[in-house]
Amino acid sequence: MAQVTAFARKSETERNDAANPAPQGQALAPAAHSVATQEAATEPLEALAGTQEQAKPNGKRKKAKAFGLVLLVGLGSCIAWYPLSDHHAPYAGGASIIADVTQISARVPGPVTKVLIRDNAEVTAGQPLFEIDASTYRMDVEQARAQLAQVLNSVGSGFAAIPAASAKLSQAEVALNTANDDLDRAKQLAAKGLLASAKLSQAEASQRSAQLNVDAARAEVERLTVAAGASDSDNPNVRAAQSALEKAEFALANTQVVAPADGYVSNLSLTQGQFVNAGTPALTFINPATQAVIADFRENQLINVEPGDRAILTFEAAPGRRFEAKVESIAWGISSGRTSVNGLSQSSNDSRWFPPARKIPVRIEIADMAALPANVRLGSEASVLIIPEEGIIPAIAQSLLTVSGFVAGFN
Repeated sequence: MAQVTAFARKSETERNDAANPAPQGQALAPAAHSVATQEAATEPLEALAGTQEQAKPNGKRKKAKAFGLVLLVGLGSCIAWYPLSDHHAPYAGGASIIADVTQISARVPGPVTKVLIRDNAEVTAGQPLFEIDASTYRMDVEQARAQLAQVLNSVGSGFAAIPAASAKLSQAEVALNTANDDLDRAKQLAAKGLLASAKLSQAEASQRSAQLNVDAARAEVERLTVAAGASDSDNPNVRAAQSALEKAEFALANTQVVAPADGYVSNLSLTQGQFVNAGTPALTFINPATQAVIADFRENQLINVEPGDRAILTFEAAPGRRFEAKVESIAWGISSGRTSVNGLSQSSNDSRWFPPARKIPVRIEIADMAALPANVRLGSEASVLIIPEEGIIPAIAQSLLTVSGFVAGFN
């Protein structure tokens, strides 16, 4: 507005000068007055522009300082969070769920007659999985039963022979008593001179023969008694035959392979008619009741961690959900990778300034296995947060874990 007013004044002055020309000596005075008036009008504009130019750099500097301060605080918080979280709320990603995995195989060889389940099927304890041809095993059972019956008959006949041998022993004892009496009488008559010495010798011979017969009969009874043994299962022959029968029946029973527990069948590679050998894996069995999580933590993260500490799990298969757990155990050691050459330990050739941190496996026990969704399976990826004690840092870590659990659903 001041600039417009000055311009208007200048125009009016120029018109007045044109209408009333001044004398020659005074011609420069109005022009000088006009220039002075214009300079006086432009001075406030220059001062205002200078003030605005000074205000703009000052505002930018304040914003830059505030941004730098926020950046510095954020960087410092991140640097401080790293060791604090390691000690008070250790976290490990890339964990995996494990379970007992059993290779199911037949205990007896033979061709497969029936496959009673499908691959990846859910089974219950004792449920038949597949069957092996049992024809030869049934014959083995019948043969073992026949052998047991034969042994029992032999034991019976041995006991039956004992009374006859005992009777012969009794007869020999009677004959011995008679021979002893005859010898006594012969000795009395020979002492009186009424019996010839030849008759005395004959009586003595008869008595010795009768004694030998008694000894032989008694030995026969003892032999038969020992040979017969006990009449029940304590008899060694009976026990051997009974064991052979039980073994044959056990082999027959194992021609049907059953599930060892409730679980899942995987990697089924059986077809009807396929011959399987004893001990050769035929399928894989997974026991879900033994599920746990194995997570690898750096050594400095385990400073405050002990078995029994609370843990929280998240799974990529269950975005946004958290599952309670606890630390079951910490591995006692890992392989350091050190090798030996010619019987001597070989030193490490790692020349890096910051070698990678070694990690210790930690076994995490899931509190409620039934709470896991069906799509969480063996090998599923998990994240583990251990909370040795409650506090502000574990609370922040839990919040971050919840956020990361939601983000995991976008992978």
